[in-house]
Amino acid sequence: MLSKLGLAMKVVVISDSHDNQEAVEQFLKEIREVEFNMLIHAGDIISPFTLKKFTGFPFYGVYGNNDGERQILSKIARENNMVLEEQPLFIEKDGYRIVIVHGVGGSEKTKKLVEALGKSGLFDLVVYGHLHIIDVQKIGDTIVLNPGTLAGYLAEKKTYAIVDLDKKIVEIREL
Repeated sequence: MLSKLGLAMKVVVISDSHDNQEAVEQFLKEIREVEFNMLIHAGDIISPFTLKKFTGFPFYGVYGNNDGERQILSKIARENNMVLEEQPLFIEKDGYRIVIVHGVGGSEKTKKLVEALGKSGLFDLVVYGHLHIIDVQKIGDTIVLNPGTLAGYLAEKKTYAIVDLDKKIVEIREL
């Protein structure tokens, strides 16, 4: 099945990489073997040197609560044709509508926010991070996804997701 514009649409989704260089390098090695249209980061990249590792990919991301050097991160993103903005980030690509948030406050507020975004029916994919947990839900025709934490901090696993928006399939991968 092809996207609404006749193109296959696969999205790689990460969050909360927290400057874990070993995990970032392993992740980049793995995704070089994957065909995808977009790399989404749901926040907490942390340092400019980590963001630089994602140059050359179709990168879309939001700042997380631990991303302190925003001016430098923003400059690197602009210079490398990457999209990095405050949350929420709304994307329309190949007929699909995606929203990316990091999270707000604690677990309960974040879950209420993404549930409301999912129930709105405005998006094909709602991506969030912050909680360091894997969460895959289908609300109507909307996929709501937290890929877990790439860094593995506060979690037992280092994880990321591959989403096939055409087939509405989410695959969680562990490093």
